[in-house]
Amino acid sequence: MKERPDLIIMDLELPGKNGLPLLKKIRSEQIHSRVLVITKDNDFDRTRQAISFGVDEYLLKPVKKVQIAKALQMIEDKLAGELVIETALSVENIFMACLNGQIHRDEIVDGITHEKYGFTLADRGNLFVVWLGNGYMEQREMTQKILEKLGQNQEFSVCVLPIDEWHLFTVIIYGPEKKTIRYPFFKNEVVSRLSGMIRGELVCLWEDVQHLEMLNVSLKNLRMIREWNLFFDRGDLIRREDVESMEIVPLKYPAELENRLRRSAVISNRKEIIKCYYTLYDLCKRDPHSPSQIKEVLIRFNMAVLNAYKLKREIHSELQVQKSMQDIAKAMSWGEIRAAVELFFRTLNFQAEEENENADLSPLIQKALQMVKKEYDQGITLEEMADKLFVSEEYLSSQFKKEIGVGFKEMVRTLQIERIKELLTNTKLKLNQIAELAGYSDAKYMSRVFKDEVAYCQVNSVNRRIADTINALKKYSFIKKFTLLTLEKYDNMRSGNYR
Repeated sequence: MKERPDLIIMDLELPGKNGLPLLKKIRSEQIHSRVLVITKDNDFDRTRQAISFGVDEYLLKPVKKVQIAKALQMIEDKLAGELVIETALSVENIFMACLNGQIHRDEIVDGITHEKYGFTLADRGNLFVVWLGNGYMEQREMTQKILEKLGQNQEFSVCVLPIDEWHLFTVIIYGPEKKTIRYPFFKNEVVSRLSGMIRGELVCLWEDVQHLEMLNVSLKNLRMIREWNLFFDRGDLIRREDVESMEIVPLKYPAELENRLRRSAVISNRKEIIKCYYTLYDLCKRDPHSPSQIKEVLIRFNMAVLNAYKLKREIHSELQVQKSMQDIAKAMSWGEIRAAVELFFRTLNFQAEEENENADLSPLIQKALQMVKKEYDQGITLEEMADKLFVSEEYLSSQFKKEIGVGFKEMVRTLQIERIKELLTNTKLKLNQIAELAGYSDAKYMSRVFKDEVAYCQVNSVNRRIADTINALKKYSFIKKFTLLTLEKYDNMRSGNYR
């Protein structure tokens, strides 16, 4: 039957036929039209059969106008309700309701989703979650475009739903799997692409969903394991089974390190304090410890610094101190932990001496320096900084060069190189972890820049020493000729090619 009418009015007493078999055939062909039956037969058994085939109303002959009008009104109300439901049941609305636990399977929902979209809420699926932390709003539009392009893959369908409140994207993967192995595709292709394009915080999570109806349970599971990304590298795709299979090691509190920290805090030795924290970070990352235990240790460390600081100084903002502690407690990544600790340092004003050194600079450049030192590892650009300071890029660049003596890019690169040196010296972090902390999205590129910069500095240092030596020797009249032995010449001498 090609026609799909909203309403079928049927007389069970058809010429030479019984209407029941026809009604049964209509339903067997998945035609869900509303049916009004008219019959002169007062056989309740027959009527019961008709009702079992999904008859909405039946009328006995002779039928009065008022009865027909009442029956038609009732059916019209049902059709109007179905239309509202069908309109509301877009793919996005369906899955958002599933994520919120606000929808459950029934015949109407399954009928509409199967007919319109080719799935039911009883089907299996996958949930891919992308968490961006504090960089969510800035990178929301770009991330959504990247994720929506996945829907162009013909072997599965995706529905991308941003959840602004939690700073994350949910990607529901549904439809027949065919030969596609979804998890490896997302792990190797999608996460890799996101890692290369997104700055700052990035946590990617994966869950196989037994029934799409239970998406809310899956999302809850993934949010509970999100903080465990402390033990995964940026660019990993984390599954609940990966976390559950980890052998958790108790974290022994480093009392000796705390004593060293206290002594450094009393004399405001900021560099030594930072070294203590990096040592602690390294200790926390050596083995898989409970994230809650790590946070407890960090908060205890902060309290040790705070108590030592209070011995000689006054705290000007108790609220900021409390906020930094709360930020650590709810942190979901090392980036958030580091930001909370830096807020703690700024609140205690361990940078007072450094700020005094910049007293001769203009207020604009002082502010610019603060921003660079605070955000250089987050990919801040000259354009962004000029916009925040309400000046043009050209003016800010010229003033930066005039007052500091180096350009903006050189300053950022210098800070990054110093950070890399510090991390290489004081931690046992992997190169990709160091790259993230230093503001590089690509560890290979970071290594290349670092090697080039260090080599350049070493060559300049050697050249300066050589020049100083030659100038010193020129005082002696008996020295008539100098031979500058370079590494290239040395290699040639060893091979017998140099005269």
